Amino acid sequence: MKLKGLLSLIAVLVLLIVGGFIGSQNTHSVMVNYLIAQSELRVSLLMLIVFLCGVFFSIIVFSLYILRLKWRVVSLERQLKKSNRVESA
Repeated sequence: MKLKGLLSLIAVLVLLIVGGFIGSQNTHSVMVNYLIAQSELRVSLLMLIVFLCGVFFSIIVFSLYILRLKWRVVSLERQLKKSNRVESA
């Protein structure tokens, strides 16, 4: 299990490094219009920002999902203890 995690980490790092090299070669600029203002960014920088926003959003969503599951486990454990006490009495 540890070897699989290590290999996955190495694969992700290699992909990020290759993506960084490819992104550094892309020097085209694009105009980005957002709610308040607009700015001109390199395509590679814009892709990095969008990717990091996606990672952050995914972490929030999955954390809430895991928290909901933990609350469900606690609730079911309480029900189990309650039913065991009723059977014992």
